[in-house]
Amino acid sequence: MFHAGRTMFKMPPVVSHILVLVLFSAFCAALTDTCGQTDNLPDPSKQCCGIDLSDDHRETSGDAALNQFPWLALIEHSAGRITCTGVLISSRHVLTAAQCLYHAPKNVRLGEFNKTNSGPDCLHINGKKKCTGGALTIPIGSVIAHPEFARPNFHGHDIAIIKLAERVPYNEFIRPICLPSSDITALPPDGLRLINAGWGSGPKSTHEDDVVKHYVELPYVPLKRCQEIYRSKLNQLASKIGDTHICAGGEKDLDSCRGDGGGPLMSEQNGRYSLEGIVSFGPVPCGREGVPSVYTRVYSYLPWIQSVTTS
Repeated sequence: MFHAGRTMFKMPPVVSHILVLVLFSAFCAALTDTCGQTDNLPDPSKQCCGIDLSDDHRETSGDAALNQFPWLALIEHSAGRITCTGVLISSRHVLTAAQCLYHAPKNVRLGEFNKTNSGPDCLHINGKKKCTGGALTIPIGSVIAHPEFARPNFHGHDIAIIKLAERVPYNEFIRPICLPSSDITALPPDGLRLINAGWGSGPKSTHEDDVVKHYVELPYVPLKRCQEIYRSKLNQLASKIGDTHICAGGEKDLDSCRGDGGGPLMSEQNGRYSLEGIVSFGPVPCGREGVPSVYTRVYSYLPWIQSVTTS
C-alpha cells in the first residue's frame, strides 16, 4: 500500500510481485558491489552486516527461516563431525569459542539449514517453494585463540578467531553479522531480550529437533545478578564470571545448550543484528529455571578482534 496525502493506492498483485523481485535484485547487486569479499570487518553503519532477508515471520523461539541468521557457521572436525558453532564476521573470519579448538577443526560450513542434508534445503512458505543453494564448506587456514585463554579452565577469555583458507562470497544465505558498536550492558533497555541461534540440542529436544537451524529468545541478566545466582546455586563457577562476560536466560527449558558452544548471543534493533556474546558455559543440564547461561562478551574483545583480523 502506498500513501499520497489521504489517497490510498493498492498496487496490482503482478506489479507488486515484480517490484519485490526488482528490489531484491537491486539489494543483492548492491550487496555484491559494496560488500564484496574482504578481510575487513564490515562497518555497522552500512548495509553489509547484521541483516537477514527473512520474511517468514515466526514465533520468538523455534525453527529459523531458511535465510535467517545467515552468519551462522558449523565447525567441522575430522570425518565431518560437528561439535561447535561459529559466527561469520567478515568474508575471511569466523568468531567462535576458544574451547572449540580442542579437537583441531578442519572446515567451516556456511549457508546451512539442515545439517544432515548434503544438497539444497527447501521449505514451502506461503504456498511457495523456497530453496537454498546448498551449504558451502571452506577449509580452515589458521586458528587463533585469545592469548589469555587457558585449558582446562575455559571460563575466561573463551574466544577465538578462525581464518578461512579463502574468502567466502556473500549472498542471501551467507553474510556477516555486525560487531557491537556500543556496550549494550552499560544502559540496557528495560525488558531486554537477546537471541541465541544454532543447531545445538535444546533441553527437551530430540535428534530430529537438532538437525535444522533454530533459535531462542532469552532475557538479559545483569552481571551482578548473574554472579549472585551462580554463587547461590553453582558456587564452584561463581568466581569465573567477570566483566568480560554477559549473561542471558534462566527461563525453564529455554537456553543455549550442548552443540551451541561458540555460537552467537545477538541483539536486534530495527532489523539489524549485533553480536553481543559467544556461548561459553552454563548450568548442566541446560534450561534450568532461574539460572542463566554465561557468554563471552564480544564488546570487551573488540581491540583484540581488530588486531587479529588486520594482521
